[in-house]
Parts: sequence; C-alpha cells; structure tokens
Amino acid sequence: MTTSTHTLTNGLQNFIFEVTEDVCLIKFVNCFGAITETMEFTIEEGRKQWKLALDCGCERGYTNPRRPEPSAFDDNRWEAELALAQG
Repeated sequence: MTTSTHTLTNGLQNFIFEVTEDVCLIKFVNCFGAITETMEFTIEEGRKQWKLALDCGCERGYTNPRRPEPSAFDDNRWEAELALAQG
C-alpha cells in the first residue's frame, strides 16, 4: 500500500495529511512538534479538509517546532518578582 504525505501550516501548527488508497489521516502537530490528534477521513472528505484549510489561510509546507523560552522555567525569576512585590 502506497502512502503519500502532504503538509500544511498556519505558521504555528502543522497538519500532516497521510493519504493511502482509501483513507486520509490528518495529524495535528502543535507548536512544539508533538502530534496532538489524528483524524481519519475518506479520500473525498480529506480533499475537502485540505481545501478548507487553504481557504482559511494555511499554506503548503511545515513550520519548525518552537522551543519554550528558558526563562519561563527559571524559578529565581519568580522569587525576585515576589521579593520586589513584598517590598
């Protein structure tokens, strides 16, 4: 069975369309590169989803995953802000 893969992106999320002879799987990829959901469609319905995504502003291609800002995990930053707030 042959599978073709196509990708769409909205700049933040990616959508992977895996098409076989009778099924179209759409995988939703979040901004960190993790597949969050997979939906199964018929080929005809998959084509409708592809067209809908393009009509809603998605573009062909793939956006590289983003890395979380390291300072978001810096515990000392929160302690410093708390100390300032307490005076």
